[in-house]
Order: sequence, then C-alpha cells, then structure tokens
Amino acid sequence: MKRYLLYSAPLALLWCFVHGDVTILNFLFGLVLGPFVIKPFKPLYKFGQEVSFKDAISRIPKEIKYFVMLIIEIIKACIVVGKIVIQPKIDIKPGIIAVPIDTKTHAGITAIANTITLTPGTLTLDVSDDESVLYVHCIDASDPDGVRESIKHDLEKYILEAFE
Repeated sequence: MKRYLLYSAPLALLWCFVHGDVTILNFLFGLVLGPFVIKPFKPLYKFGQEVSFKDAISRIPKEIKYFVMLIIEIIKACIVVGKIVIQPKIDIKPGIIAVPIDTKTHAGITAIANTITLTPGTLTLDVSDDESVLYVHCIDASDPDGVRESIKHDLEKYILEAFE
C-alpha cells in the first residue's frame, strides 16, 4: 500500500499540472486516480518488496542529476546531428551496435533504452533474451567502442544510481 501512495503522489501532482488547476481538490482526485493508473504496471515495479519513504526521498537528488544529465546529452547529440545534417557531403556510417548493460531490473532496462532513444542520432532496437545487451542503431557507427563507452559512462551510470 505504501508503494501505491508513493507513486500516486507524484502522479497526482502531474495530474494537477496537466489539468491546469493546482488545487487541493484536484490533487486529491489525482491521488485517488493514481492507483488505477499504476495497477497495470504492477509487474514492472516490484510491489512485493518493502519500500521506505526515506529511500524514496534519498533518491530524488540522484533522479534530478539523471534528468540534468539527460538534457545535457540531448543538447550535445542535437549539436552533433545538426553538424552532420548541414555538412555539404554527409560522411557517416550508420550501423547497429551491441551495447552490454549492467542494468538488471526491468525499470532500469526501460530507462536506459528510452534514454538512448530520446538522444538524437541513436535508437534502441532490441534487448537480448538474457537482458544483458541492447542493440542500438547509431546515425554514425564509425566508432562503435566510443558509442559503447559513451552509453556506459554517460548514461547508464546515472540510471543505475537513480532507478536501481
């Protein structure tokens, strides 16, 4: 029950912002609506485990750090893709790269896959059957080791801190 409340509170706040009216009544309605939104995703998040509000609160700075890093990576990737597009002769070698990941939970794998996809120039295509490798399409795969290192050190490190 704690977990439902823990996830329902941010969803209630999001409901207020989406609705455009931040009031106590609207927040309470979002709080009641939250568990119905969360229920289909129950298998993804380990609802059987005990959760403490202290742990959830201590993760907030790590999650903020992740979102700041995500915005920085998106801006950097936009600049790189922009440079590729405006060149008179496009000299790229697109390809698919296998990226080993350390993330073990479904939420972490989803977070890393979506983070890669949100970054311009890359797209997560698939996850291996044993969930240890992501297959990523890159607009320029001329340096596959550099792409792997960038994903491991620039993206996955923050995801492990924030979501696992």
